[in-house]
Amino acid sequence: MKLTSKILLLLALALFLVLPLGGALAQDVMDPATFGLDASKPYDGTELKFLICCSTAPQFASAAVKGAAEFTEMTGISVSWGDLPFGSFQEQLYLEATNPNTEFDIVAFVDAWGTNIYDFLHPLNDFVADAGIDWDDYGPAYQQASTGNSDTIYGLPFRGHPLMLHYRADVLEAVGMEPPATWQDVTAISQAIVDSGMDIAPIAMYYGLNVDQNLFNWYSHLWGAGTDIFDDNWQPIFNNETGVAATEQYLSYVRDGYSPAASVAWNEQEANQELVQGRAAMFVGWWWMASRMTNAELPEVADNAAFAPAPGWAGGDTASYGYLWPVGVLAQSDDRDAALEYLKWLTHPVTERRIVLDAEDPALDTNVAVRLSVLADEEVNEVHNGLQGVASAVLANARTIPLIPEYTEIVPYLAEMINELATDAGADVQEVLDRGAEDVAFVMEAAGYYD
Repeated sequence: MKLTSKILLLLALALFLVLPLGGALAQDVMDPATFGLDASKPYDGTELKFLICCSTAPQFASAAVKGAAEFTEMTGISVSWGDLPFGSFQEQLYLEATNPNTEFDIVAFVDAWGTNIYDFLHPLNDFVADAGIDWDDYGPAYQQASTGNSDTIYGLPFRGHPLMLHYRADVLEAVGMEPPATWQDVTAISQAIVDSGMDIAPIAMYYGLNVDQNLFNWYSHLWGAGTDIFDDNWQPIFNNETGVAATEQYLSYVRDGYSPAASVAWNEQEANQELVQGRAAMFVGWWWMASRMTNAELPEVADNAAFAPAPGWAGGDTASYGYLWPVGVLAQSDDRDAALEYLKWLTHPVTERRIVLDAEDPALDTNVAVRLSVLADEEVNEVHNGLQGVASAVLANARTIPLIPEYTEIVPYLAEMINELATDAGADVQEVLDRGAEDVAFVMEAAGYYD
């Protein structure tokens, strides 16, 4: 994989912050003291149940395999990982979290869903302090997502995704362009690719209705331009003058023909496939997809795979969505202390580093890490071609979405609004955003925000 000078600079900055994890890893990983575990095995024979989806995700699979072989040996505690389909995970999470007789002890949850289960999670503040967990080893967006912007820690960061630009270095070099630092640069590069006559789409975007994926890059446009979803009084403001300009820029990639017309219906993975299969030069999405490009079957894709932070706004900010899955303990668990022992091991930097360095088995090969110390680790970056260094740069300015219970009800309105604007090239942006703002205000008023 080729690394541009910009990426090398980002990597050098990240590696400057390297912490001495190597020494910790050199210790016997079967030593309970490494993880702060009780060597007397007070919970020997306890069987924990972990409510989570997607067991084939390499990060999850690796943690489950290593836990069964090592954590159980050190503590006598066994952990059964769930394997729900992602499509039904949210509903099942709410059902189990609110069930006083649930069999589950540990839960992982998407940041936006946490607001609906906070009351059913065991607060972790004392645990974090007693276990000596370095809370500052997590970026601001991940801290916010784990606390709901409150003083209570409801979960520990576990699976996190910064948004990155995935691009073909050879295509940008052919048109004499550096990786885009701003969305306006994306437009300039896209036009240069069109003018060059190359048979490749400049960028693959995704505006389809698929959970809330068509909002991820929209947030970056809004925040970068200097506006937001709400003001300080929870009034929607994404339809203000700045929001209209940001939305018009976001829509321009498909409206101006830089992203294929079919992208109005694409989800994130469908857009990424355009890049991996050599039909697009750029894609902005979660970093876990990087391996798809580096391992692409087409040599012209794999040999020219490159990555940079998601673009910002010309003359404005660079702020993208830092998506997070925290992991917590259900308050009604009968085996809470044993579950907390597991969190010590599962979220420990030694465990996280070992997972991200395990590249021998493709089924366990992952670049996903959340701790800043692991993202800055020299060996980790060497194995993953500097990807974690880029992630560190992204997370320095990443933000999270509004962490209020009503936001899960609001998201469909916003996603449908964006899809309507992308699908209907003649739709008036101001008019559609105004209508969306009315829908959002209705939800907020009904919830009592304006009393």
